[in-house]
Amino acid sequence: MDLNTVAIFSQVVECGSFTQAAETLDLTKSTVSRKVAELEHHLGVRLITRSTRSLTLTPEGEAFYQSCQQMLEILGQAELEVTANQDLIRGRLNVVMPVELGQKVFGPYINEFLKLYPNVTVHFELTNREVDIIGEGIDLYAQVGEVSDSSMVARPFYTTTRVMAASPEYLAQYGTIMTPADLKAPHHQVKIYNKAVKMPNWHLMQADNEVYIDLPYRLRVNSITSSLMACLDGLGVAMLPEFLCREHFASGKLVQLLPDWEMPYAPISFVYPQRKLIPKRLRVFIDYLIERFERDLENMLNKEKI
Repeated sequence: MDLNTVAIFSQVVECGSFTQAAETLDLTKSTVSRKVAELEHHLGVRLITRSTRSLTLTPEGEAFYQSCQQMLEILGQAELEVTANQDLIRGRLNVVMPVELGQKVFGPYINEFLKLYPNVTVHFELTNREVDIIGEGIDLYAQVGEVSDSSMVARPFYTTTRVMAASPEYLAQYGTIMTPADLKAPHHQVKIYNKAVKMPNWHLMQADNEVYIDLPYRLRVNSITSSLMACLDGLGVAMLPEFLCREHFASGKLVQLLPDWEMPYAPISFVYPQRKLIPKRLRVFIDYLIERFERDLENMLNKEKI
């Protein structure tokens, strides 16, 4: 198999167009089209379904593209390891994060990284859906909670505290909550639903006491931000990451409930597929994000001490 043809096929997929791929590679469109056709003939399957306005990968084409990406990545990294270009950080990163982490924390860091490394391209998706890191060709995923997949590398960098919160208006309507026993009808929770994070009941701990709370819900959402907004609007009690609630506790828009009780901690990790050769851009990217996060966290803690 001609590796140049594989590279041409990958470029067509990335560009989404034979014409644009030809311009990027400085080839004629007919050459690009012919090379892809030769590759399909060699494999005995159709890789791309063509139409007058767009192209779509067939299931075989999608699987082959993912394999091509890994192969080209290994070749490119091997070249960098043995040439004088080891300091050059270049290439594309597919990054996926929960909406809250991307918007509230890491979005600005990624923008700063791109200014420092102009030869890197980042595809950045914010989503609270369950993801398939290998199947979707994701280079880096930020996961809240334990990582159980042994085929993944997990690099924990922070442990977040959960707190229970409600608005003053909600408490005025439904009653003050002083003990776990007060968490019963007519109170409701704002339920966060995520297939990747199994949290059927709230777990409260104090010394040797453990309590599990299963309140009914009036609203079920799939994002922590939506849960926070519903809590601010007085729709119920929510269990949320402490860092998202801090400013609302200070302003009085939210009240922390049962502060003497602990809730389970949740590790936050960067997760990526196990590889013998980790792209240097990925190593540098992860190191940069963690360094910026730890620096801002230290500054915030120092301000709170003053």
